[in-house]
Amino acid sequence: MNLFQGKGHELLGALQLADSFFPTGSYAHSQGLEGMVAMGWVRNSEELRVYLASLLAEAIIPSDGVALLQANEMSAKGDLQTLITIDGMLYAMKLPDETRRASVQSGRRVLDETHGLIGPGDVPKTFSEYRAAVARGEAPGSGAVAFGVSAWAQGIGAETALLAFCHAFAVGVLGSGQRLLPVTHAEAQSILRSLHISVRAGAAAIKDLHWRDMTSFTPWADIASMRHETADLRMFAS
Repeated sequence: MNLFQGKGHELLGALQLADSFFPTGSYAHSQGLEGMVAMGWVRNSEELRVYLASLLAEAIIPSDGVALLQANEMSAKGDLQTLITIDGMLYAMKLPDETRRASVQSGRRVLDETHGLIGPGDVPKTFSEYRAAVARGEAPGSGAVAFGVSAWAQGIGAETALLAFCHAFAVGVLGSGQRLLPVTHAEAQSILRSLHISVRAGAAAIKDLHWRDMTSFTPWADIASMRHETADLRMFAS
């Protein structure tokens, strides 16, 4: 089997999108962790694990994850209007302003960088139309939606894209945790590995959900993020 075709091509594309080396600006965002640390609600590696697991289970997978899968599907159908609707709904579900801004900053960077990678002659129509709608302000360009559209444009399957997105999110939070808390590289890797089973289970549970079924409930993280917005001293933008 040629590893640079078929599944090999899909895997390499997903790895590139999910890599912290991909220029989305995610390094500047702690996804609410800095606020949680400032409040004294996350103090060590075990509490970091619980926080990250809760974010994935209660917000990222059931909201961003559903939006990503549906965005991938709508892209394949060429349904731009529904794509824009999903984007707007996901944006509205992110209550703290920091969280919304972090999402759209990442999403718009993913769209721009992906456009440059694909090349002007090979860019699918739906991808171009959605990116143009974001540029005109008709769609916010939420990170998960942009990731789903960009993955589809590169031939990356929806389920692979979802797992890659969750991995990238987890790595971003853990990287922030290493700068905010006494967490070693070994502890961070252990946390990441411990989440594999729950992430796969969560991804399987949402695969048939409609975009209207998106849910998100992380009040502690929302409160910490809202307080972080007005903090006098911050290391991260969110």
